[in-house]
Amino acid sequence: MANFENDSNADNEWDDSWETIWNEFDWERYLDVEKDEIRRYQKYYSKLIRSQSRLDEVALFMGWENGNSTSDPQESVDTSLDAPPDVPYTLHKHPLFVASKALHQWLTEKWFQSISLCSDQIASTVALKVQNTIAQSDYYGLLAVTALDLGDYSLAIAYFKRGLVALNELLALLLEVEELNVDALSAYSKQAKIRLFDIREIWLRVTADCRAAAARGFEEE
Repeated sequence: MANFENDSNADNEWDDSWETIWNEFDWERYLDVEKDEIRRYQKYYSKLIRSQSRLDEVALFMGWENGNSTSDPQESVDTSLDAPPDVPYTLHKHPLFVASKALHQWLTEKWFQSISLCSDQIASTVALKVQNTIAQSDYYGLLAVTALDLGDYSLAIAYFKRGLVALNELLALLLEVEELNVDALSAYSKQAKIRLFDIREIWLRVTADCRAAAARGFEEE
């Protein structure tokens, strides 16, 4: 199972990170590199999408299983010259943030592309509702990462539950979209469902880990 909780910062280690003197340009370079991490996840995911264990395999390539990145033989990216030295901790490094953001970003970008091909065949209200639901799911995923980073597992679970509600709403909307019998939208729905179920799988895995961690905390008290 992918370790979506590694690189978290529950002990507030990032307090020391702000002692690093970074200027605006340093942060710009850092954010560019972190954005590339999301794209890298998407590339691995696309290559492995036919695999039943794609989530764990992508995590392995990202270096989340054992802390060591496994290079894709078809892709080698040297970011040593891109990122500033003494990189501090931010939420962008959290595996859950990268995975959730990568999958949600695909949902958003491909939705825009799909509706642009058939804008006269789908009501603008439906198109907007789908987009808003994707954004809502993405939002709760980010809040859950923040709660995990603070070590508040119960709060993370609460956010995951709200995110799962948004995912279910999105699945229902996709069924409505499929009833329009528009090729571009049907193709999007087919691929989107794969990613929605994977987002749900990731969140359920982390929720189970959170419940276990919260239970240990109560026992220690």
